[in-house]
Amino acid sequence: MLFDRDNNGAKELRELTGNYFANNDFSKVAPEIGLATEELGALIGPDIVRQMDAYYNAGCPGGEGDDLLRKLRRPIAIVATLRMYRKNDLSHEDDGRKFKLAADDTEKLPWEWQLDRDDAIHLEEYHKAVDTLIRHLNRTRPAAWMDTPTRKLLDTLAIRDGETFDAYFPIDRSERLFLMLAPFVREAQALTVRRAYGPGWDALLADDASAPESDALYAARKAVALLAMSMAIRRLPLGLIPGGVVRNYAATAGAKGGQVASLDDIRLVSDWLAADAATWIDEMKRARDGGGTPAYDLLPRNHHANKYCQL
Repeated sequence: MLFDRDNNGAKELRELTGNYFANNDFSKVAPEIGLATEELGALIGPDIVRQMDAYYNAGCPGGEGDDLLRKLRRPIAIVATLRMYRKNDLSHEDDGRKFKLAADDTEKLPWEWQLDRDDAIHLEEYHKAVDTLIRHLNRTRPAAWMDTPTRKLLDTLAIRDGETFDAYFPIDRSERLFLMLAPFVREAQALTVRRAYGPGWDALLADDASAPESDALYAARKAVALLAMSMAIRRLPLGLIPGGVVRNYAATAGAKGGQVASLDDIRLVSDWLAADAATWIDEMKRARDGGGTPAYDLLPRNHHANKYCQL
């Protein structure tokens, strides 16, 4: 485990979260730490977690590992303690669950809206901590991260990190969200944008990163980002998207007063994004052809081996 090496787990959680009591019973939160560690390992790769676990239990011999260890443990600490708080809002006894009232006026039990707000604050801190961890991995490029299937997939995409994606569609520069968007980026790129560009796509992506971004590459990335978000809004739960992105989306979709966006709102915004993407695909073709009128396939590409045709 990444905590409690010296029977000091509660103090470590206090240092990482800033709000966990150092005199709390660590055994109550230990199961949540194990679950949170496994979930984070599924996102960034289990090899990194195993390496940092060995590094921590070897006494943290120093070096660059200290920085990575802290960035890895902070999101685990935040989400594990939050889950423990939620479970302890009610006591679980032999004769059922109970809600205990304070015996005096020195402390007041929180209202439900206060609990919801506190949950939202903790989740936002967790998301930011995961973003910080992924940015650190992208910058330092350890082998355990670069060899993961996720990182290898990103290297094939037109957009390869959350900060770059944010330049084409605002996602609060969330690296965690970008990892969830990566399959949609790949789908949009493979099914639509790459086919629309035609021969020379690989050469377009291989443009010198130090040179100014070409108009064709900018338009291609813009189309990929818009199509990926159009798919994600339809398919992903809005709760997985950072708060700022959700609020902007809800305002655009017409949701008011904290109301959840309806299915019609979701379809409407998704269609808007897809229509914007079509515009940028046209711009990509114009830039590819030197500013002239882009060529369109007026007839569907049927194949003699198919037992159907498109009209």
